[in-house]
Order: sequence, then C-alpha cells, then structure tokens
Amino acid sequence: MTSTAEDDEPDVAARGHASQAGYDLGRLFAFSDGVFAIAITLLVLTIPVPNVAKAAQLPGQLVGVAPSLAGFALSFWLVGTLWIAHHRLLRQLNFCDGTILWLNLLLLMGVCLVPFASSLLARYGGGPAGVIPYAALQAAVGVVFLSLRLYLMRRGVDMRDTLQLSWLPVVTFVLSIPLALWNVNFAYVAWLAGFAISRAGAGTVMPRLLGRLRRRT
Repeated sequence: MTSTAEDDEPDVAARGHASQAGYDLGRLFAFSDGVFAIAITLLVLTIPVPNVAKAAQLPGQLVGVAPSLAGFALSFWLVGTLWIAHHRLLRQLNFCDGTILWLNLLLLMGVCLVPFASSLLARYGGGPAGVIPYAALQAAVGVVFLSLRLYLMRRGVDMRDTLQLSWLPVVTFVLSIPLALWNVNFAYVAWLAGFAISRAGAGTVMPRLLGRLRRRT
C-alpha cells in the first residue's frame, strides 16, 4: 500500500510546527543570553577607577572603592542567579507564544536596569534612597519570574518543585523596603536572610519535603 499526499500532510504539518517552535525558542534563548551577558559585563563599569596624583595615594583611595566592589559582587551574583533560574525555567519548553515573549522581555528589561540600580546602591547604599530602588527592582523582576512560571504551569509545564521558592525573593525584597526606611542595615540583613533560606530550601530541606508530599499523595 502506497502513501498518498493526504497521508503525508499530517507529518509535514507536524514537522513544520516543530521547526517553527525550534526557531522561535532558538531566537528567544539567544536574545536572552545576549542581554544577560551584556548586563553582567556592564556591572564592572559601576566600579570607579581612583584618580590620584601620586601612586602612594592609591592604597588609601582603593579603600573608598570597597562599597562599589560590594555592590558589584551582589549584583553579579543576583544577575548570575537570574540567568541560572531563567535557563532552568525555559529548558523544558517545546513551544513559544506571544505571552512568553512579552513576559521574557519584561524580565530582560529588569535585568538591564540592574547596573543602574547597582550604581545607586554603591553610591547611596548608606541611606534609603539607594537601597529602596534596588530592592524594588529585584522585587519587580521576581514578580515577572513568578508570572512566567505560573503561566507555564497553566500550559502544562511541571513547575511545582520550584514554585514555593520563587515567592521568596519577592517577599524578601518587598519587606526590605519598609525596613530600609527604618534602618538600612535591617534591609541588608533581610537580603542575607532571604539568600540563606533560599540556599537551604534549594539544597536539601525543600526537595525532601516535596518528595515526601508527592509520595503520600
């Protein structure tokens, strides 16, 4: 029995759909990785080079660069963490639609603003004016990440293992805003506490609890 043109049409349509999805996802991943790479590279420009008349004055001036170095390290870690989360979140995709593209663009817009917020934090991190914009930006990025995760879950992508931890950055940075108005040091403590909890949850505690819950249900 020989195949007819009608028999071949479903296979051709399926191959065409898969090719289109692969093209869309390839463009999405390439563009996203490029934005992450540029943003994380621009962070080094937030570190000012001391301008001294004599080399003997340089060691003392380098001490003043310490806040900028700390802001660079924090932002580098956060952007790197976002890239890892973005990679893990989207590697399960086998489709791409307009909602994913727009949510991804919003996410990348927040990533592009990290060097600016990092500069504010390095210069004015001793007061609320420098801390609050940084915390608000990170909270907004977390909200977009959470929205993208919830949308993918609605489309059938299994995200249950990481959904609980995705709330943590949003809650941490939102709570740090009123804390910064009271005392900026408390805001920094909240950031460190959120980081410690997220590492503990991602490392051992949360996976074990979720594994036991799945076995029981």
